[in-house]
Amino acid sequence: MVQYVITPWRNARDLLSVRENLYPNLTNPGRKVGDAERRHAVAKVSVWMQRGNCPHLVESTAILTAAVLNDVKGNATYCVRAAYAAAFCRFVTGLLDSHQTKNRKLSMYSIAKTIGLPATYVELRHQATHEELPSLSKLRTATQKALHWIWDYYWVKLPPAPPTRQEGCDAFMKKLFVERGAEDNAGLEEEMEKWDTDVLLNALWKVDEEGLDKRTREWVIDMQRRIVKKGRANSVESDGEVEPVGNIEDIRAELHQMEKVLDEQDDDMIGESVWMDTSPESKSWAMWEGPWMPKPIGIV
Repeated sequence: MVQYVITPWRNARDLLSVRENLYPNLTNPGRKVGDAERRHAVAKVSVWMQRGNCPHLVESTAILTAAVLNDVKGNATYCVRAAYAAAFCRFVTGLLDSHQTKNRKLSMYSIAKTIGLPATYVELRHQATHEELPSLSKLRTATQKALHWIWDYYWVKLPPAPPTRQEGCDAFMKKLFVERGAEDNAGLEEEMEKWDTDVLLNALWKVDEEGLDKRTREWVIDMQRRIVKKGRANSVESDGEVEPVGNIEDIRAELHQMEKVLDEQDDDMIGESVWMDTSPESKSWAMWEGPWMPKPIGIV
């Protein structure tokens, strides 16, 4: 029996995109991500929370990151400490509560030991909840450690996103280019039927951007002609027989004739129609009687 998993994100790429913005140094060290991108990722997770079925660690990453982004010059120190403490307590409490069993209540320390959460996190959560707020430096350090722990526990284990249709066609075209002239190349060219024309052309143009010599460029040009010919053949098969288009003067003459016929129909409608209220003193709207035929303002 097929089991469906409902997620608040559209696809796996959507989730991985949020991960790249929340962990820019771990996912792509060479990519610079500013606070605007990180705030956008936090806002997207907030939307996911409204949809439901959002994993707790995804939410925890967002609220911890929001606390870090709130730690800027100009904000009151106590407010920054409160934001850090609230985010950290929600992270620890929600994570440990999700591992509770219905049979018997387990202590937070035992659950933390089972899942590998440091005991210092439970202690800091207890202090922030029942005692005086921890110092700002302590909360900053704990938040950064918590974000790294979530990365190792959840984010790094996410599988890569499946390739898109365009990426699959790019790989196919690359293989077709590398193995051109081989014996089994004819079988590869037969697989072109399952790809759309625009997808094939995009993949071929990427191959053409690699600085080819004259001989290989001729192969690219020949392949482009075959792809265009294939697209035209499929279009004729789906649409049926297509009438040939004449020159521009024939098209203009046909449009002029159509406008003339429509004008004559309008004249006939005016002669056959009357106003319900023909009083010259009437200044209100009157009802139009008679047949109505719309006149197009343009022809595509």
